[in-house]
Amino acid sequence: MRCLLRSLSLLAAGVVISCVTINIYFPAEEIRGAADRIVDDVYGEKDRPVKQAPDRPDSSFIPGWGPGLAHAAQDIDISTPEIRAIRAGMKDRFAQFVPYLDSGHLGIALDGSLLVRSLDGLDLKERAELNRLVTAENLDRQRLYQEIARANGFPERADEIQTIFAESWRDKAGKGWYLQNAGGGWQRK
Repeated sequence: MRCLLRSLSLLAAGVVISCVTINIYFPAEEIRGAADRIVDDVYGEKDRPVKQAPDRPDSSFIPGWGPGLAHAAQDIDISTPEIRAIRAGMKDRFAQFVPYLDSGHLGIALDGSLLVRSLDGLDLKERAELNRLVTAENLDRQRLYQEIARANGFPERADEIQTIFAESWRDKAGKGWYLQNAGGGWQRK
């Protein structure tokens, strides 16, 4: 009986000790830096300073508490052939829709996509061109987020990548462009 009790106790202790929780680190700040670089590349503003992540104390050692939680900086892969092709298409297309952003026919939605705000003053050919450009751009943006997520090993987090990119698309928008507000209305930057 003692042997059985001792064996069960050791088994229970072994189960408790072997329980390990693995946290998958999502590199939000690194994604933000990659988003800023890509948006600057698409918008053609290479001289704009990139926002730096706030300084954080070294968390690998906390005096008096022993070793702490350490995170290695993760380089975000934004140079796969697919990502390069998507970026090139977006960059080539950008000059075509800048006049629509400047005129207010087009705006940047909360999710970072482009939305047609107004078709006033546009003939049928211009309306068709605007709709074609918006559709192509929004599809490429979705493909970009998915490809970045896939290339970096977290394909299920493309929505989080889109949220981070949305901030960059909106923060780096040109003066006078329309941005969608939380209520669904529009305001000029």
